[in-house]
Amino acid sequence: MEKLMPKKPGLARDLATERRARQAASQQARLVPQGLPTVHPDQLMPSPENGRKKLLRIHELADTLRTDGMNTAMTVIPPDVYVELYPQHKETVEQQVAAGVLFVVHHGHRRLAAARAAGLESVPILVRREVVSPRIAGIQENLQRMSLNPLEEAHEFQAALDEQDDTGKQLSQRELAKRVGCSQTYVSHRMALLRLVPVLQQAVVDHWEKEQKLLEGLDETGAGERLLLPVREAATVYARLRPDLQEAFLRGELTAAQAVPVSKLDARVQAIPTASDADAESSELRDPAPGLNHSVPEPRPGGQSDPSRSPQQTVRESGSPQAVEKALPVRQEKSALEPVGRAKTDVPERPEPRGVIVVESVSGLAASIRDLLTEDEIGTLAQLLSS
Repeated sequence: MEKLMPKKPGLARDLATERRARQAASQQARLVPQGLPTVHPDQLMPSPENGRKKLLRIHELADTLRTDGMNTAMTVIPPDVYVELYPQHKETVEQQVAAGVLFVVHHGHRRLAAARAAGLESVPILVRREVVSPRIAGIQENLQRMSLNPLEEAHEFQAALDEQDDTGKQLSQRELAKRVGCSQTYVSHRMALLRLVPVLQQAVVDHWEKEQKLLEGLDETGAGERLLLPVREAATVYARLRPDLQEAFLRGELTAAQAVPVSKLDARVQAIPTASDADAESSELRDPAPGLNHSVPEPRPGGQSDPSRSPQQTVRESGSPQAVEKALPVRQEKSALEPVGRAKTDVPERPEPRGVIVVESVSGLAASIRDLLTEDEIGTLAQLLSS
């Protein structure tokens, strides 16, 4: 009979499970700034006196917390201090404390909701025991918070896209948008601002400062003598113009109305519309032969019509009024019943093209697609290409 050998210590351990547990603990530690006290999100309760009643874009922030963690600690207040300030909430706070709550959130309600949605096991906190007025402190925190202007955001986005990870990989605009908690269109519009000449970039910053009530020297209409340019218009029109055409716009040689169609052309064929261009465009709207209406050419013998011959050619070749009546009998009768100045057509209207993409490189094609298409349209295109 075979003698059973005693098991060595450790043979019954599930090494794979232990490895996953260590990785999870390491991931959680990476998501929390070192040196700050931490608690589980369930050990925090929102303040009943929080002025922000509706928390927006929680899921976008949760995606950011899953990958990069919470870089800013939440400010919290011990329950006893909070009750002293707001005795009307004593019963609610005591119930939450009995359920395991350790602190009341002072600043960071949106971060708390996102941390719970992200499934974080710990979040950093900063404990305040002396608060004169949590309400006034909350108002100060929201009013004194100043975000970057669009051009500063563009430079930060560009710097982030230029960075490489340990494997040498760089983020795409879509990946960056997910990391920072905004849309890909938001990123692409700000990146487009970097293609503007300095004066137009300043016009975008001035518009943002006007919206933030920071721009001085404005008249009653809010414009003053400054050029103000919204981000969307700057990114979708002027950033697509060549620099020399941007300068032409600033000199008044290119109007805003002209800039829109010109920006949809390839940069190599963009030009300031001339008077002849305007005449040619308007001539297309005018009847080329006053007093005569367009008509189908007169059928040739055998029932076949010559598409290369217009009614006007038929009239000029015959030189007789009878030829005019023969070439245009139906349309002349119908035109008498139609309102003057209204052109009717059976051709369905087509959506206006958004631009021409010249493929010089894969990266250039991707950049053009990001500028011309929305995030949903890019997703649909990706599905079509993979099918």
